[in-house]
Amino acid sequence: MNNCRVLLADDEAAILEGYKLLFDWEKYQCEIAGTAMDGQEAVEKARELKPDIVIMDINLPKLNGLEAIRAIQDTAPGDHPIYMIVVTGYDEFSYCQEALRLRVSDFLLKPIDFDAFGEVIEGVVKKVMENPNRQVVLSDTLKKIVDYVNENLSDEDMRLTLLAENMNMNPNYISQLFKKELGCGYHAYLNQVRVEKAKKYLRQTNEPITVVAELVGFSDYRIFTKIFKGIVGVTPSQFRK
Repeated sequence: MNNCRVLLADDEAAILEGYKLLFDWEKYQCEIAGTAMDGQEAVEKARELKPDIVIMDINLPKLNGLEAIRAIQDTAPGDHPIYMIVVTGYDEFSYCQEALRLRVSDFLLKPIDFDAFGEVIEGVVKKVMENPNRQVVLSDTLKKIVDYVNENLSDEDMRLTLLAENMNMNPNYISQLFKKELGCGYHAYLNQVRVEKAKKYLRQTNEPITVVAELVGFSDYRIFTKIFKGIVGVTPSQFRK
């Protein structure tokens, strides 16, 4: 699965730059999806970029941080929660109370202690990754490749070199895209989607397992069974029961 997408909202450009330079986002499986310098822009960017995490200063122009959080939460899809982290220079109980009412994940004071910040991010990332409905945001190029793969699962020969030839792309480039955006190699992805498709056939049809194997691109039933068990933990026959 790809990194958590983070939206940063602060009205000081130096602070936004500090977030980017002083914190190791990659270490925590995160990437900066975008930035905003006022509350209204934060709401618009959240709708456009669909971040997993928003780090929001309270003292923002146009809409303050809490108003922006409320607006973002009101429009966020129910199956894709956005985790909010409030950052402020104001140590006031009233802000804490309102943040709690808005189900904010954490409330941090400026100046940021990046060690403590890392602990907060680590906890929120864990929650994001545990969401089974989390949407993986892919580049347009990888979307085209994934669509092609999904449409041709029944073709036994789906070698990376052949895929690259059909897509008119470099195989190394395709391999790098899969690792960067999905966190796995091409063949691992191919086996995973073939097995997921096979699971649907096993649940919804009475086709023999040898036929199911062929429908998802395996002419050799033994190889299909081995890969299926490696991913699912049981054989296709056991899964169907």
